[in-house]
Amino acid sequence: MHILIIEDEALVALDLQMFLEELGAESCAVAANEEEALREALRQRPDFIASDVKLGAGFGPSAVKAIRVQLGEIPAVYITGNPELAREADPGVPVITKPIRWLELVEVTQKHGLPSTGSDPVVEAGQL
Repeated sequence: MHILIIEDEALVALDLQMFLEELGAESCAVAANEEEALREALRQRPDFIASDVKLGAGFGPSAVKAIRVQLGEIPAVYITGNPELAREADPGVPVITKPIRWLELVEVTQKHGLPSTGSDPVVEAGQL
């Protein structure tokens, strides 16, 4: 599974990438703004998108919608400090509030086909 992470905070993006790869993602691409997100998605179609809402340059839900216009329906989750804004912008898409609750991310990604590895990175990292 290939996951596109749309996140403008580099440390959060790195944490997400490492965590998702530990869960079994084959690859992750990271984009910090709408333009990069669309470019990365067109370069390699993501199987899943994890996006912040407010980006330094742009709006995560706009990026997700633009990608879907080009590539069709792709499951997504918003990981944000602005959950109300995410729910208004893209109703029906799961929202995880920052700080990230890693177990919620595991549940959302498993619903969309990301297998869990034999180890439990949430427990190992003490991030329940």
